[in-house]
Amino acid sequence: MSQIKFCLYHQVYFGQGVYMASSQNNWKIDESSRMTCIKFNRWELELQVTDAQLEYKYVIADYDNPSLHQQIWERGNNRNVIKSKSNSSETIKDIWEKRMISLKLMALNNNSLAIVIGNFPALSTPIQMKLLEKKQMKYFTAKFYIDITNSDQVIQFQYYLLIKDPTPMEFISNPITLGISERNQEICQAISFYRIAIC
Repeated sequence: MSQIKFCLYHQVYFGQGVYMASSQNNWKIDESSRMTCIKFNRWELELQVTDAQLEYKYVIADYDNPSLHQQIWERGNNRNVIKSKSNSSETIKDIWEKRMISLKLMALNNNSLAIVIGNFPALSTPIQMKLLEKKQMKYFTAKFYIDITNSDQVIQFQYYLLIKDPTPMEFISNPITLGISERNQEICQAISFYRIAIC
C-alpha cells in the first residue's frame, strides 16, 4: 500500500465541498471522499492506495450532503497515478481541470542550456528547463500545466539546445507531438536534433 496525499487548488462557493471520486471507491461521492479545506483554495485528502493504478477525478458538491444538489464533475479524461513500488508516501498536486506535462531531456554536460518552445497557450513564451543531476546522471526538466478545455488541441513542441563548451553550438529538435491519450503516461522516446547554422 502507498500513502498518497492529494492536493487540489481550486476555490469553490460557500456551502460547497470538493470530493475525490476514484476507481478504488467505485466512484462514490460521500463523506469519506470529501477533501479537507486547508486554505480558501487548497483541498487535501490522504488515501491509502491499494490498487496498482488508481484512476480519479475531482467533484464539487454540497459540503454536508453531496447528493442534495447537482454535482460538478471535473471535465476531461480521468486522472491516474501508478502506485510506487517502494510503498512510500508521496504528494500529488493538481489544479482543477488542468493537467501537468513533465518533460525530461538528457544533458551532456553542465555547460549547456535547454529551452522548450511550443504551439499552445502553456508555451506562449519559451520555458527554460532546469538542469538537475541525480545518481551521476544529468538531465533537463520542465513542468507546466495545460487547460483541458484545449484538450482537442494537438500538443506540439520542440527543444532548443545550446552547448556552450568548448565551442558554442546550437541545436533544435524535430517537432514532437503528444496525443491526448499520452498525457497521463510516462513516455520515453528518441529525439532527433539538427544543428542550427550560425552565419
